[in-house]
Amino acid sequence: MSRPQSHARLHYVTLDVFTHERFKGNPLAIVDLPVPDALDQATKQRIAREFNFSETVFLHGPGSGLAGLSSHAFDIFTTTEELPFAGHPTIGTTFYLCFQNDHRGKDPIQSVTLKTKAGPIKASYNSHTTDAEASIPHNVHIHHTPVPWQSILDAQPYLSSIGSDFQTASPLISIVKGMSIVLINLPQLEDLNVLAVGGPGLEKSSITWDEGWESFTVPYFYVILSEDKEARHIRLRVRMIEPTCGEDPATGSAASGLSVYLALQRGAAGSTYSFSIEQGVEMGRHSDIGVKVTLDLSGHSVKDVVLSGSAILVSEGVLYL
Repeated sequence: MSRPQSHARLHYVTLDVFTHERFKGNPLAIVDLPVPDALDQATKQRIAREFNFSETVFLHGPGSGLAGLSSHAFDIFTTTEELPFAGHPTIGTTFYLCFQNDHRGKDPIQSVTLKTKAGPIKASYNSHTTDAEASIPHNVHIHHTPVPWQSILDAQPYLSSIGSDFQTASPLISIVKGMSIVLINLPQLEDLNVLAVGGPGLEKSSITWDEGWESFTVPYFYVILSEDKEARHIRLRVRMIEPTCGEDPATGSAASGLSVYLALQRGAAGSTYSFSIEQGVEMGRHSDIGVKVTLDLSGHSVKDVVLSGSAILVSEGVLYL
C-alpha cells in the first residue's frame, strides 16, 4: 500500500517563554508561513488544537516596519479562537526572530516590529541576557461593573475562608479590545495554593462588560509579596485558571493588565512603576514576567507599557499538511 503524499511542509519551533530553563515557563509553538495566505483560518485553528498549547503563533515573512525596522505580522491562536494580542507569544516571537541570527553566528537582530491584530509592537532583544522586551499595544479600559465576590466564590469555593477585607467585588479591566481580565486580590500565598484547577470557572453571566467591550475574559488571582514605594517596584505571585485552558504558566497580557491597574491606583503623575511577577509556581513551571508601566503627566492615563522576559528553544521540526 502506498503512503499518502503530503502537499505542504511548514517549519515550526517550540519554545518555553518567561524562563531561562527548558520545561519551565509557558510553552509556545511558532509556525513559519512562507506566504501570508499559506493557511486559511480554519487550518490555523486545527493546527493550534494539535499543538494544544495555550497559544500558537503563525509567523509571516519580513516586511517594512516602524522606524525602518524589520517587520513581521503574526497571528495568535488559542485552542479555540484567534486573539488580537497576547503577551507570551509576543515575547517568544521576538526572542525567536532575534535569536536566530545570534544562534547561527551572525550579528543578532536587536530590534523588530511585530504586527498584531491589536496594532504594531516595537520589540527588542538583548543577546547578553537573552531577554526580550516589547512596548505592547494598549487601549486600557476599566469597566464600570466589577465582578461580584459571590461569583468568584462560586468558581473557587475554597476561598470562603479568606478575610472579609478581601471578600470584595473584583475589577474587570481590558488591556486592549478583545482581551479582558478579572483581577482577584488575595491576602496570602496559602490562598493561591487552594485554588482548584478543575472548577466551573466564572459564569459568563456574572461578567458585565461596558457596551462594545465584550471579549475573551480570564480570572487573574494575585498576591502582593512586597512593595518598595520609593523605587516604585512591586513583586507579585499570580495564578491564571480558566476552564477552557486549565492553568496557564505565564500570561503576559494579564500581567500587563494587572500592572496597569496597580500603577493607576497609585497614580504618581509621569512616573514609571516596575513589576516582577511570578507565575506557574504551583504547577511546576515557574515563570518570571517583567512589566514597566509609565503614566502620563496627569497620572490618570497610561503612556507606555513594556513587557519583558526570556525564552529558550525546546524543539524544531516539520509540520506536514
